[in-house]
Amino acid sequence: MRTQVIRIGICVGKAFLNIIYFFIKLVPSKNKVTMLSRQSDRSNIDFDYIREEILKRDNHIEVQILCRIIRNDPKERLKYCFYIFKCMYHIATSKVCVLDGYSIPISILKHKKNLEIIQIWHASGAIKKFGYQSLNKKEGRGIGVAKVMQMHKNYSHVIAPSVETAKFYEEAFNVAREKIILNGLPRLDYILDKEQEIVLTKKFYKDYPKYKNKKIILYVPTFRKESNNSTYLKKLINNIDFSKYALIIKPHPLDKTKNIFKYTVNKKYSTYDLLKIADYIITDYSAVAFEASILDKPLYFYVYDIEEYEKVRGLNVNLFNEMKSSTSKDIKDIIKNIENNEYNFEELKKFKTKYMGKDYYNNTKKLVDFIFKYLDRDVKDEEIKENTYEHSEEKLNV
Repeated sequence: MRTQVIRIGICVGKAFLNIIYFFIKLVPSKNKVTMLSRQSDRSNIDFDYIREEILKRDNHIEVQILCRIIRNDPKERLKYCFYIFKCMYHIATSKVCVLDGYSIPISILKHKKNLEIIQIWHASGAIKKFGYQSLNKKEGRGIGVAKVMQMHKNYSHVIAPSVETAKFYEEAFNVAREKIILNGLPRLDYILDKEQEIVLTKKFYKDYPKYKNKKIILYVPTFRKESNNSTYLKKLINNIDFSKYALIIKPHPLDKTKNIFKYTVNKKYSTYDLLKIADYIITDYSAVAFEASILDKPLYFYVYDIEEYEKVRGLNVNLFNEMKSSTSKDIKDIIKNIENNEYNFEELKKFKTKYMGKDYYNNTKKLVDFIFKYLDRDVKDEEIKENTYEHSEEKLNV
């Protein structure tokens, strides 16, 4: 009964918002790009790179970045409702919207026909299943909620870094194959920027001189809703020889694991900064593995709970098949490989090419090229289709 009441309430709310949105849409569209995120309360590196590239080409284009997390606090939820009205205005008056996750106003509203909506997602791939792939799983959404909230609806295009990853996105977002564009995230341009790496490294070792003469092991675990991974974290810590190695743990922003402060660094150093600084990278089911792979550094998968995780969430990638020599449920195996300087880089190369494609550079430029086609509505449809999944699949000969 309670579930039914909630669904009715949501449907009434959607109808109310669409009535208001109908009148907002009467305001003419501007030469404007609006970017939306629920991942944080501030802009991210992908949005910053896109904005910078757009304004570098034409500073007359308006760029709006709207970022806000939905919190459980009742007051914060009320504030979020008013924030949605702000989003509605900017969406209605834009020619292009870019988002990096599910967006309530994007999915539940009926938009102008000429609005281009591009889902870039907040990760460079999907080891773990998500969206429509994980419906009714313990860590996924319920099918009823997905239906009433119109999960991942209204996307004009979705970007993916490779043909293989595009297959996962096709399922997860429930989109047609021809809507998928092959392109990496703008953050890859930063990760591969050697000049910035030099500046970053000098700054980091000035802040943390204790790491200077040691090899750095970076541990970046994925977020688990219920599981407490402190026991397995202790095993990792207890197996490291700290006379030779330094450990940095970069927990998920929502992770509440205690007693890791000793192994963390200032939050001003992002995950992408630490990938550039680290000598070895250990993760589990996090998509950071794909971004790490393009750096050609030893990458390991510590999957102590893989059987349970497969049940509660599901996995797209069989790590024991594709990264066999660097995947283990026992951290001792991984540390042993690090100490013996044993790594199968050929295996890493195959993994990287399969899930990240073959071209890792100029991602921001190529994405903004695509965005500009929709700011200039005179472009022919054939030109717009150039980078779609089917066309690119033929070009990549996959």
